[in-house]
Amino acid sequence: MNKQMEMAQLLARFKLQAKRTLGESVDLERLTRDPAYARQRLNEIEDLADDEDLLIMVLRLRDYLLPVVPEQAANNPPISEVATSRQVGEMRNYLKGARSW
Repeated sequence: MNKQMEMAQLLARFKLQAKRTLGESVDLERLTRDPAYARQRLNEIEDLADDEDLLIMVLRLRDYLLPVVPEQAANNPPISEVATSRQVGEMRNYLKGARSW
């Protein structure tokens, strides 16, 4: 519950700071529910911001709202796909020991 309250406070501070310093309005509901909107608005506000605190809020919100998918996990297929993609003729025969390939 403490984490939710901390995020709510960060969102409120971000909305007020963006309004005060840039005159920009942010829809908090869309920001938290629509990743495309969140990415667009956070990029726009980052480009316009001159205030360090506002930039830090943008970075924190981006980490929370738009988690980064590790590159290795995105490029490598799951193990089950690799195992099922082998052809039957390539299967090892373990009946005769380690050199039965």
